[in-house]
Amino acid sequence: MRFSDVVRDVPLLARRMIEADILCRVYETVCAAEGQDKALDAVRRVVESAATAAGRDFAAQAPGGPSFEHFKTILSAWKHSGALVLEHVRDTDRVLTFSVTRCLYVEAYRAMGVPAEVLPLLSCARDAPFASAYHPALEMDRPCTLAGGADACLFRFTWRD
Repeated sequence: MRFSDVVRDVPLLARRMIEADILCRVYETVCAAEGQDKALDAVRRVVESAATAAGRDFAAQAPGGPSFEHFKTILSAWKHSGALVLEHVRDTDRVLTFSVTRCLYVEAYRAMGVPAEVLPLLSCARDAPFASAYHPALEMDRPCTLAGGADACLFRFTWRD
């Protein structure tokens, strides 16, 4: 039995909430034993490692190999059940930009009592490693996030050959 087969039908928001609960427990444990900096670093490394694996797995599912068109299909999973509200979407053959004006991931983490310093690590820290692992031609820029206190997350994905 493969993990990906087991969690395939679990909505992404629910998976992220389960992960957040576990990662917060890891954070608290490492924080008590080793200090906040080491605890934050541990959470960041786990999240980035998982995101890198997920990016590679998503690329492996691309018919004919990774492409920008295939990458853009990930938005449907990210937005499932209204988890993200996107505005100002601009989609060309090489650039995808959008603003996330509401993020149920961040709202759920806050409702769970996730510490403010951990909040941006849980979902926000996933995005760049996921994109990089998907394909080296894919670049991501996101100068601000809702989790970091901004009014929106401003995303720009660029496919460079």
